[in-house]
Amino acid sequence: MRNAPTWRAPAWYAKPAPRLLFQHRLAACDLRVRVVRPPRRHRGGFAIAVRLDLPDLPVQAVTVVFGRAAPNIPHVYTDLPSDSPHRYPDGSLCMWYPGDPAEQRWTRKDGPVALLGHVVAHLLRERWWQRTGEWPGEEAAHLPTGETGETGTEAA
Repeated sequence: MRNAPTWRAPAWYAKPAPRLLFQHRLAACDLRVRVVRPPRRHRGGFAIAVRLDLPDLPVQAVTVVFGRAAPNIPHVYTDLPSDSPHRYPDGSLCMWYPGDPAEQRWTRKDGPVALLGHVVAHLLRERWWQRTGEWPGEEAAHLPTGETGETGTEAA
């Protein structure tokens, strides 16, 4: 006879109210927010897409995904390809090192607008890097190939 798996509280997005509040706060920034299907690797999670049309950046769709394995850690994707040194192998943005203290990365209590600020800042840094070859701002040390951070992905 096998032991039953340990009970875990449902993810924050499992109830409609937190999901709707997350969407509403982004929509208040004059963004059209759509709920989309998460990528297969984040099946069972929650994903939203917004279209960013900002000065100095190409118009692009940004998808924010929260997966079941780590429901408080966002995975952010854009529809534009980038050869940025700060992307994970799956194409998601590497905006901070997963092991950074809370004050150096986004947490849910910061809210969705702050997350969008991190995304825009990262995209601007990528644009600068593409034009100059220099990455503006701090960079986390890269892990050797095969080693992973807390989220199970390599730090970039």
